[in-house]
Amino acid sequence: MYIIDKPYVSEYLMDIIINKDWAVLDNETIENCGLEEDVLNLWSSEKAAEYYSQKEHPFIYSNSENSIGWIVKNLPDSNLTKYIKIFKDKFAFREALKDLYPDFYCTSLEYLDINYVEKEEYQFPLVLKPSVGYLNFGVRIIKEPDKWEANVKRLHKEIATNKSKYDENVVNSTVIMIEELINGEDFSVDAYYDRNGTPVILNLFKRLYKEDNLINEKLYITSAALVEQHLSRITEFLKELGRRFDIKNFPLNLEVRLNENGTLMPIEVNPMRFASWCVSDIAKYAWKFNIYDYFETQKHPDWDNIIQNSDRKTYYAALVDIPKGFPKSSVQDFNFNGYLENFSNVFEVRRINFRANPLFGVVFGSTSDEEELDMILNKEQGAFIS
Repeated sequence: MYIIDKPYVSEYLMDIIINKDWAVLDNETIENCGLEEDVLNLWSSEKAAEYYSQKEHPFIYSNSENSIGWIVKNLPDSNLTKYIKIFKDKFAFREALKDLYPDFYCTSLEYLDINYVEKEEYQFPLVLKPSVGYLNFGVRIIKEPDKWEANVKRLHKEIATNKSKYDENVVNSTVIMIEELINGEDFSVDAYYDRNGTPVILNLFKRLYKEDNLINEKLYITSAALVEQHLSRITEFLKELGRRFDIKNFPLNLEVRLNENGTLMPIEVNPMRFASWCVSDIAKYAWKFNIYDYFETQKHPDWDNIIQNSDRKTYYAALVDIPKGFPKSSVQDFNFNGYLENFSNVFEVRRINFRANPLFGVVFGSTSDEEELDMILNKEQGAFIS
């Protein structure tokens, strides 16, 4: 079954759900999506809860972690809920892997105590974030002790502004996590565990950040060379997770960082979904397969064959975000034609409702030119806003 929810679902995902007649949970998002009646194979909440409560390893995918509230409420004793709780609590996840990374600095404190701590106790640079979060909510990188107060103030403001937008199972600021900053290359991995517990990687991206802020990624890139270089070590890490938590029938997005010593360090596991904003759909261009179909039918990509027959280009999904501090109220539109003038090979432009989200859209394309990737990463959006 598929649970479709905010903030964004691609037409590509909806098309295959409709064409394959896959079951979809009937919820408010589906009711407001404007599809004709009887197009979808809708399951009521009662039917879905009754059916999946009888399954030891429920087989469910969602495009958004906003679906977690339904799962925890309706399938509280399922393995699915167990996996979600393991991965959504980032501090508990760190503690569960402590033996693998004994020297990694990580601690936590109650949110109400954050104004009264002795900041000198901590190791800087550090990352400050809610233990339960989503879409970079509340994440602050603090490089020096004298920046602590300003960042804590911004954290308070962000929590106050957004606390009513998410279910407590998706975002919860009760506990704040403090961990050392991991420097290195940043990767995002779409994967699932099949019915036998074997991890299957469907996408492997390198994430690039503007101004090296390591919070708001702007560019996801992938290539055969990238997959070939990192597939084995990330697969081994996923095998270790699967062994520890007995994971089966479970989709996820794994965020990891390869530090300067060559150690693969997990950042977090995002349960029930692949990469945000459906950027995972780049697989249809880069690898010529549909990741949702592979998950649904338990297919394993033949990466050896895919790599051998690759065109060796770099494929990308570029997030066209709203510039920091730019007032949404003054935005009328975004000039994608002008913005894309120097892009060499664009496959698709997906516009996103910027009134409700922090993006104007996502651009899918490919290139063989490293300078073009630099151009895309550093391109200013402000000049194209009207």
